[in-house]
Amino acid sequence: MPVIDAWMQHPTPRHANHEMFESLRRWTGMERPEKPLPVEVTVAALEAADVEVGLASAWYGPQGTLVDNDEVAGFVEQAGGRLRGVAGADLARPMAAVRELRRAVEELGFVALRVVPWL
Repeated sequence: MPVIDAWMQHPTPRHANHEMFESLRRWTGMERPEKPLPVEVTVAALEAADVEVGLASAWYGPQGTLVDNDEVAGFVEQAGGRLRGVAGADLARPMAAVRELRRAVEELGFVALRVVPWL
């Protein structure tokens, strides 16, 4: 049976270096990346965990965008079929959010929308 990782991000430096992850960086010993990680790093992690497909999510929150839909589309394109795009949108702007979801599905080929109410 195939395994799908249902919530993941391929990190951008904006995402990985955000202050909310400071304790995680301390706990894991992870350094702050100065440049984007190659998508191959995420694909290798999927491979190591025997995950066939990852649902790569955009990340929109009150402080702004940490991973945008166009970045996710680029990651999906580079991942050789191992990633599917999951849209995000600024929920503080509902009409713009609906338009962005339509664009993500119709133009970028995304398969889902991630809504995180606590954000």
